[in-house]
Amino acid sequence: MALAPTSPRPPDAAPTTADRPSRTVRRTRPPSPPEGNRERAKGRDRLWVAVFLLPFLVLYLGFTLWPLAATVYYSFFDWSGTGPLSNYVGGDNYSRLLGDPLFWQAVTNTLLFAVGTTLIKLPLSLLAALVMTRKWLRAKRALRTVFFAPLIIPVAMAGLVFTYLLNPSNGALNSALHSLGLTDGTTDVFANRWTALLALILISVWQVFGQYMIYWMAALQNVPDELYEAADLDGATEWQKLTRITLPLIRPVAVVIVMLALVNAMHVFGLVVTLTGGGPGTSTYVVSYFIYRQAFGSLPFAYGYASAAALLFSVMAFLLVTSQGLFVRRAQKLRKEYGV
Repeated sequence: MALAPTSPRPPDAAPTTADRPSRTVRRTRPPSPPEGNRERAKGRDRLWVAVFLLPFLVLYLGFTLWPLAATVYYSFFDWSGTGPLSNYVGGDNYSRLLGDPLFWQAVTNTLLFAVGTTLIKLPLSLLAALVMTRKWLRAKRALRTVFFAPLIIPVAMAGLVFTYLLNPSNGALNSALHSLGLTDGTTDVFANRWTALLALILISVWQVFGQYMIYWMAALQNVPDELYEAADLDGATEWQKLTRITLPLIRPVAVVIVMLALVNAMHVFGLVVTLTGGGPGTSTYVVSYFIYRQAFGSLPFAYGYASAAALLFSVMAFLLVTSQGLFVRRAQKLRKEYGV
């Protein structure tokens, strides 16, 4: 049987698969740089990292590590701050400090101030942050500026302003109370230990309120909106959403904020200097002011004794700060239970 002749393909027809030459497509990688070039690049990166870190390291060594080491060293000497370190007393400064009632009064006042300011400023700033994060609130930027503005005022200036406002003879507070018939116009809030401490606490809260409000706002922004939407569908009230969603989820950040508030408050100094001067008498001494008075308050300066007080109180603050790790871990476990 004869096969039918195949018709020739037109000259302009595209070649078929069978007519195409077989090619193996290979993707070529760019040639890798030689090993020596990579090592030189890594060396340059390390060099630039060291260059940028060098100013920080110099400042950290000069203003943190060296003063800390010097404080530890000076605390073992009976030194006035001038002259050679010749009178080595060992642990005598610490033994005197442990038996000094003025030091422990200063520690007590510092703790009262720290706890008092924390118990007032954190709930109030959290409430303000909850309001500031609501969608229906208008003029948020203006309100943030109003709350944050006192923080930019220097502590010494704020203390001087309130010294005039609370002046027992011609201060604005006494004038207002006298015009209302509540007092005879001679009330001195700094004449009593407890009213003086309360004044220090309230003024400090006024000044740092905006800072902690910003902290709370940052924490609240990490709470997923889906949880609030689900709670709305279930008919939850605002109080239930606060206690069962918001507070448990922001607890890890809240622990850090509480620790920051306590540690920052324990370093109070400027308000005491400008408002009370440690008075009446020594009833509003705090540790920072106690150290200042020992080191520079009267001749001869007790620089070694002040160094021992600073070191001992730093150890107390360090133990307080390191304890936050346990509370943060517990709060993180609770947050994981919510799946966020």
